[in-house]
Amino acid sequence: MFWEFNELIADEVPAEGPSKLFFFYFFMVMAVAFVFILVIAKLVIQGIEFKGIKLVCDYPVSKYAGVIISGLVLSIVTIGIYIPWFVRNVYRFFVHGSSYNSHKFFFKGKGGKLFLIMTLAIFIPFILVGFVVFTILKSEIDIWIYQVVVITILVSILYLTFHWAVDIRYKNYLIRLDTEFFHALGKIAIELLTAFILVLIFQWLTSVFVIYLWNPDSFPEAGKMAIELLLAVTTLSIYFAMAFIRLYRYFAEHTKSNVVDGKQIKMGYTGDQILDFKFMWRQILLTAITFGVYYPWAFSRIVGRVLTQTYLSVDVDSK
Repeated sequence: MFWEFNELIADEVPAEGPSKLFFFYFFMVMAVAFVFILVIAKLVIQGIEFKGIKLVCDYPVSKYAGVIISGLVLSIVTIGIYIPWFVRNVYRFFVHGSSYNSHKFFFKGKGGKLFLIMTLAIFIPFILVGFVVFTILKSEIDIWIYQVVVITILVSILYLTFHWAVDIRYKNYLIRLDTEFFHALGKIAIELLTAFILVLIFQWLTSVFVIYLWNPDSFPEAGKMAIELLLAVTTLSIYFAMAFIRLYRYFAEHTKSNVVDGKQIKMGYTGDQILDFKFMWRQILLTAITFGVYYPWAFSRIVGRVLTQTYLSVDVDSK
C-alpha cells in the first residue's frame, strides 16, 4: 500500500490514476485495523475486575462486521457526512456489549451532537484558517503561528469529543463529566504546549547530534534510521507519558454520576505521577529498542498499572 501511495504523491502521477491494488491494499489495512480494535477491546474489558467481579463483554462478530461495513459504505456515499454517526455506532457497540454484575452499560451520546462538534471544532476552523493562510496571506505566515492555531483547534476537539464520549448510563446512574469548559481547555492546552516545546527542543538536539557528534556520510543508512526512530519515540514518550497521566487523573476526578437514592458514584486516581511516568517511559523505550516486539507486554503492563490505581467511591448525601 505504501508503494502504491508513493506513486500517487510522486511528481509524475500515473495518468490512469491509482491502481486497483491500491484500493485492495487499503481495504485490507482497514479490515486488519478494525479486527485489531475488536480483539484489543475484548482483552482489556475482560481483564477489568472490580470488587472481585469481572466485566463481561458480548461482542458478536457478525453484528460488529455489520456496523463497520454499513458505516464505511454510508460514510463514502455521503462524502464523510455520516462519519459522526459511524463513530457513535462503533462506540455504542462496545459500550452496550459490556456489563458488570449482570447489569449492562448504555451509551447516551447522539450522532448529531458529534456532527455539530466536528463541524464547529474541525471543519469550519480549518476552512477559515486555510482561507486566511492561503488566500489572504498567501502562505506568508510563520510556521509557528500556524502550529499554535492547529494546537488551539486540537485542544477544543480533545475536550469536546471526550465530553461527548463520557455519557453512559449504568442502572439508574448517569455518568458524565462535570468539568468547566475553559478550565478543561486550559488543562489540555498546557499539556499540548509542553509537548510542542519538547518536540522543538529534541529536534534541535537531534540536529546538533547529527552535525557535530558524528559524520553522517560515514554512518550506515540503517544506523541513521535507527537513531532517528529512537529519538522520535523518546521525544513522544517523554511527552505522552506525563501528559496522559496528568489528563487521566484530571478527567477521572471529574467523572461523576447523578445522585440516586442519596448516593453518587465518583472516580479517582491514586497513582504517583513521577513513578507512573518513569514506569510508562521504560515500557515505551523497551518497545522502541526491541523494534515493537515488546509492545504487547508494554501495553498490558501500562493498562494494568493505570486501571489498578483507578478507583470508584460512593458518596452518601447527608441531607
